[in-house]
Amino acid sequence: MFEPWQLGLIDEAGYNGIRPEHIRRVGDELNKLPYDNLDEQDFRSACRRACIDPDNFTQSDIESLQDYLNQF
Repeated sequence: MFEPWQLGLIDEAGYNGIRPEHIRRVGDELNKLPYDNLDEQDFRSACRRACIDPDNFTQSDIESLQDYLNQF
């Protein structure tokens, strides 16, 4: 059995699925970068800074992240 705090960490890391708040957190980290040409390493680093496992992102989540970034 997991403790409630453990379940919270699992959810925060995106293991229960990526939600809009996860997209915003990673997008905000990416927006801090001083350049626009982002690569996979930038994405993975931003996920780590946001405490989200990058492997939890689906293609649909990546597309949502791109849409979020295109707003700026």
